[in-house]
Amino acid sequence: MKLYNIISNLKFIGIKNYREVEIDSLTCSSAERVNNGIYFCIKGLKTDGHDYAYQSIKNGAVCLIVERFLDLPVPQILVENVRSAMSYISSIFYETNKSNIKFIGITGTNGKTTTTYIIKDILSRMGKKVGLIGTTGVYINKLLLPATLTTPDPIVLHKLISDMYNNGCEYCVMEVSAHAIALNKIDNINFDVVGLTNITNDHLDFFITMENYIKCKTSLFDCKHAKCGVVVADTTKKDLLKKSNIEITKIGKDGTIKIIACNTNANRTELTFSVNEKLYKLSTNLLGSYNIYNLLLALTCLNKLGFSMFDLVKAVNKIDFIVPGRFNFLDVKANFNVLVDYAHTPDGIKNVLKTVKELKPKRIITVFGCGGDRDKTKRPEMGKIASELSNLVIITSDNPRTENPQLIIDEIVAGITQNNFVTEPNRKVAINMALSMAKEGDVVAILGKGSETYMDINGVKIPFSDYQVVDDYFLKSRDTINI
Repeated sequence: MKLYNIISNLKFIGIKNYREVEIDSLTCSSAERVNNGIYFCIKGLKTDGHDYAYQSIKNGAVCLIVERFLDLPVPQILVENVRSAMSYISSIFYETNKSNIKFIGITGTNGKTTTTYIIKDILSRMGKKVGLIGTTGVYINKLLLPATLTTPDPIVLHKLISDMYNNGCEYCVMEVSAHAIALNKIDNINFDVVGLTNITNDHLDFFITMENYIKCKTSLFDCKHAKCGVVVADTTKKDLLKKSNIEITKIGKDGTIKIIACNTNANRTELTFSVNEKLYKLSTNLLGSYNIYNLLLALTCLNKLGFSMFDLVKAVNKIDFIVPGRFNFLDVKANFNVLVDYAHTPDGIKNVLKTVKELKPKRIITVFGCGGDRDKTKRPEMGKIASELSNLVIITSDNPRTENPQLIIDEIVAGITQNNFVTEPNRKVAINMALSMAKEGDVVAILGKGSETYMDINGVKIPFSDYQVVDDYFLKSRDTINI
């Protein structure tokens, strides 16, 4: 594609060394070898891409997108915001601006992954071809690809959307993280509908204040990003989106979608809800009030896209939803239950453990930790909640990154007022300890990592899986019995 065709409608401040060149690739990594590439000089939190522009040219870049001109001989396009320009140029280069895919974006502190999987499964059940982009991976119809970020950077994001379009996908459902909004990753995607699950404390290491975090999340509900929105009003502050300039549909006691009755047993939830006073009933394997809100959010988003609620409910009644790492009870063939969940915020832990308590286990043994180099303010609160809702808590490591695991544990312990916890920095040992202590009728809740397959320690991702640790424990137990 010619450079002129890529930048002709780009809002730029100036151009240096312009000449027409053929562009075959895009990159924001100076170390990546490219052929006739555009290199985006991004100012990061720790490094400045402008400082590595020469290296990128050596690796095949023939054009730079910059926020300041450099003393280099290739064409340079000066823009106010390189990240925003990268989103625009990616949409032009991969021609996603011309696709007729319908986009569904889900944001919120907790529940994004579950809600997007519910939407994907319903659409698939209704015979639609759908792509999904999120924390646990990327689906292009039935093909599963690994993911590294909840919302990928624009170059990867628009390449994935292009692949979805080329493979016949009619819908693209995405998790939209607060970081993705703040870093302009989704600037050139016009969502047909966006949904908000909830907003609770998280990511204050990046946003500093809850006001900044809330402002970022709610900025998605603007006509520059979306055509309409759906909000779980019962789990967000009243009038949070009062100034939104798009149509907002609310779920909750003050909304147009209301829960009339909700009855849960150990296996299923029987739900009756109303839409503009018309009643609907469904049965689902999803448990917990938070998951019922996720389900209603998914249904309402699809209803806003033109699907009848009757047909949607009919589809849900035929689906057993499985979301990787989200409220997964494992088949351990023991007289107690083992649950793995991604819950890694105060609200997430509270939701999961309250749902477990509703199942009336004899005891709840909870294993969890907090991630390093992330919001420290939530650590004592998570300790307090886990202690209050569990019979025993084993506090351990969870992606300590560059922090000392023991110091993280000490900050969690600071919030606990009951004497029902122990600490064990080695997560494998901690999980094995919980399993060895479990008795008939107990639930062992292993929280924080979900389906993650690594432990991040000092910048190195070491293979680690909560699922594998549990499997190994019971395999060893069976081998011991056989001996």
